[in-house]
Amino acid sequence: MARTSLATPWHAAYILHSRPLAEHKVILQLLLPELGRLSAVVRKRSGKQRQPLQPFQLLTLQLTGQHELKTIVKLEEQAPGVPLRGVALLCAFYLNELLCRIWPDNLASEQLFLLYQAALKQLQHRPPQLEQLEPVLRQFEFALLAELGQPVDWQLDALGQPLQPQLCYRWQHEQGWDQCEQGFSGLLLQQIGQGLWSEPGCRQAAKHISRLLLKPLLGDKPLQSKELFSKRTAESVQVPWQDDHS
Repeated sequence: MARTSLATPWHAAYILHSRPLAEHKVILQLLLPELGRLSAVVRKRSGKQRQPLQPFQLLTLQLTGQHELKTIVKLEEQAPGVPLRGVALLCAFYLNELLCRIWPDNLASEQLFLLYQAALKQLQHRPPQLEQLEPVLRQFEFALLAELGQPVDWQLDALGQPLQPQLCYRWQHEQGWDQCEQGFSGLLLQQIGQGLWSEPGCRQAAKHISRLLLKPLLGDKPLQSKELFSKRTAESVQVPWQDDHS
């Protein structure tokens, strides 16, 4: 057993989701830089380690198994969980659900792992107001799309011409921005690309664009994090990852 343990590599990981498998086992959805998103079985903790495993906490673990469902043979906590509360916590749950819904199984991306870490830290340190947290979600969504091979160009249109502030554009799938009579102004698109979130209409336009681009990937199944947000916040608070009319 000792030789097997030494031969098995250690991986950094975050827990994205968990569900019970049996009385003493849990299936975890994990995010790892070398292996991407995968499912693994782990025994529930007992004794001094009885406290359940938490999301938003950096772990290292060893995996075995040749099939899609892996087994965790050893797991260690590398740092305390990121302390998130209120809207920031719900935003982090949304990021987890987004990854579980649209990131392909076993598609490795060290950059995605780093982007996820950075987003958690930003949610932790930003003021709890929506106008401060929404940009974190937008930046992660657009970076996630880029990692999936669907980047958004905030400088050039579909023909490779610079976006003009006074013109309007609409998004054409697999092509880019196409000039039109009614759409997003070139000025707003440039502001989103520059991260000028305090400019009028910038955050709302970015939210609408992210929803437009993510819709084909998410499908019609409702987001559980949206329902959780609605239950735990006042009706006057807008869900920061959906349009008001959705």
